[in-house]
Parts: sequence; C-alpha cells; structure tokens
Amino acid sequence: MTPSDIPQVLHRAYQQVTQRDPGTLDRDADIRALGVDSVQLLEMIVIAETELGLRVPDAALGGVETVGDLYDMLGEALPQTQGQGQGQVQTQAQAQAQAQVPAPVEARGAR
Repeated sequence: MTPSDIPQVLHRAYQQVTQRDPGTLDRDADIRALGVDSVQLLEMIVIAETELGLRVPDAALGGVETVGDLYDMLGEALPQTQGQGQGQVQTQAQAQAQAQVPAPVEARGAR
C-alpha cells in the first residue's frame, strides 16, 4: 500500500462505521463535523490499519482533529516508513556490536 491508497481506505472506513457516504473527504474537514465520535474514529483507524497493513502508535491518536491529520498519521505509519526506521535500528545495533569488538592484539600497540 502507498499513501495514495489512504483516501480510498478512509472513505470505505467512514462508510462502514457511519453507514453514510461522505462524498469527498477534504483534508481540512473536521472529523467531529463529519459526525464521527471518538469511538467511531478508533473503528475507522482499526479498519485502515487492517487494510493498509500497518499499526498506528497509540500516542498519535490524540492529535487527530481533521481528515488531513488522519491521512498524515496513516501515511507516517506505512510499512515503507517503518522499514526505514528498522534500517536505522539495525545500523545502530551494528555500530554497537562493532564498538564492542576488541581491537586485534597487534593493534593495541606496544609503543
């Protein structure tokens, strides 16, 4: 899945949760003004997580006020972004492992 899939996924999630057709979900639209309460918002996020194959950090949920916030939150959690983060973790782990390898005996220098 890519960021371009998010609007269609959210459209389907909105329809499933509210039983209404939202038309176009404008980025600036307030979630509450669309008639979505906090429980329905969580349901929409769970549907989107399932369809997009991602997991949104719980800490990010409180900052969603507009449809754009929701798009951005899901976009940041896409697997491609997570994969880059994992690569950074691996790099840090590799650096730590290399730092713990003792220097060869001859390099310890008997100067």
